[in-house]
Amino acid sequence: MKILQIISGFGVNGAIIQCLRLAVAQAERGHEVILVGRNDSWIQQQLEGTGVRFMPSRLKRWPLRDLREMARWIDAEQVDIVHTHNTSAQIFGLMLKLFTKIPVVATAHHTKMHAYWALKDFVIANSDHTRQMELTWNRVHPKKVETVRALIDHAPIPENSEQLRQQWREDNDFSPSDKLIGIVGDVCPRKNHLLLLKALPEVLRQVPEAKVAVIGNRCPIYIKKVRSQVKRLGLKQAFRFINFQADIPAVMRAIDLLVACPTQEAFGLTPPEAMAAGKPVVATRIGGLVESVAHGVNGLLVPSQNAPALSQAIIQVLSDDQLAQQFGQAGQARFQEMFDNDRNVIRHEEIYSDVIRRVMKREVASLKISPVLPTAPILPRKITSAL
Repeated sequence: MKILQIISGFGVNGAIIQCLRLAVAQAERGHEVILVGRNDSWIQQQLEGTGVRFMPSRLKRWPLRDLREMARWIDAEQVDIVHTHNTSAQIFGLMLKLFTKIPVVATAHHTKMHAYWALKDFVIANSDHTRQMELTWNRVHPKKVETVRALIDHAPIPENSEQLRQQWREDNDFSPSDKLIGIVGDVCPRKNHLLLLKALPEVLRQVPEAKVAVIGNRCPIYIKKVRSQVKRLGLKQAFRFINFQADIPAVMRAIDLLVACPTQEAFGLTPPEAMAAGKPVVATRIGGLVESVAHGVNGLLVPSQNAPALSQAIIQVLSDDQLAQQFGQAGQARFQEMFDNDRNVIRHEEIYSDVIRRVMKREVASLKISPVLPTAPILPRKITSAL
């Protein structure tokens, strides 16, 4: 199958990471995968040696020149399906349908109201929460939307994992005895680091050895606000700000507890990544987080924007090594049940095939041509194959 993945954005976020993992996995399974994105973007730099071909595009929707050129190229290359990610790419992919009959599948990485979702040939939701939003808010037909779990970066725990764990801590100025809390992802308002700041004084009062690793790319205005709060609350010794880390399993091995306290979250990659590494999770009870974190099983869920509840949950886990280990082991078992990368890549392929067949049949019906007519051989390649 020849697959065209389209992603907008220059930097790195959950949607871009997910697009990269999917494209690489599809190439490894023998598909011809072409990724269309911004020139000099982060995702372009990750593709060397993956077997995924990169095609730079400005993804401009007006004037229509870029769209027409892309449509001609798609037809010439005989691309089978287009898969879009992120808002600009979603709109660009939908407008491509004005110039080519190519089927377009889209992944909903967020929960926002947009009229274009109902016009897609199929929507892949990254969580049941996102799927429900597509049904109720964006009016996507139930037969045109399905939850397919994200591909999670995980690796078998190596025999020298403790040595690697301590090396990561040493490299990032943490001691072996620190009770290390990780909050991983873009340092931006939606991730709500300020709530953890409000919760931390009580945590430090009861667990003095607690430290926080804030890991991820930084929004300049927001990080300034976070640093100011850290200074005002006298928490500078407990905080370390660390840039984006590509080796997520190494990060998860090094921490003792993952905290995810966003104000909104369609899915959330980091809780499953922590689960894969056998680490407990404390998260706010919102969005897709409640699907990966089972309260009292592999972690604790707390109300959104409730700093006292967050601090008590963190204290409960950090103060009880046996409970933390129990949550970690249960998280690994839950991860194995929920997140099978091979199965989820195959499900993408099945959806592609179903959508291609449905679009072909629709095109045949619109031409009002019977399969037994002698004119059938002159139909386009993809339409005749549907007959």
